[in-house]
Amino acid sequence: MEFILIHRPRGLLPLEVEKLSVEIGKKFIVKPEEFVPGGKLIAAFLGRLEELTVTIWDVPSAENLMPFFEQVKNMGWDTTVIPVDNFSDGIAKAEKALTEAAKK
Repeated sequence: MEFILIHRPRGLLPLEVEKLSVEIGKKFIVKPEEFVPGGKLIAAFLGRLEELTVTIWDVPSAENLMPFFEQVKNMGWDTTVIPVDNFSDGIAKAEKALTEAAKK
């Protein structure tokens, strides 16, 4: 299952935390699978004009992301989680949901 994760700081982070984030980011680039057991990192983006980081993961279950969420949260970042479907599957599911809603 694929997920888009959008990480944003809760506010201004102390310089020490920013430095730690950069050091952890360096480790993340080398071995992302150590942060999300059983997960495969598809893409990661760092915002340039906005304080945010976006990662896209393929994981067997959302549970695999929980340790990563805890680490990010403890460093002062909040995460928005978006489950992903490919477009054709998403349209089919939306059509089914609309059909079900019309029956009620």
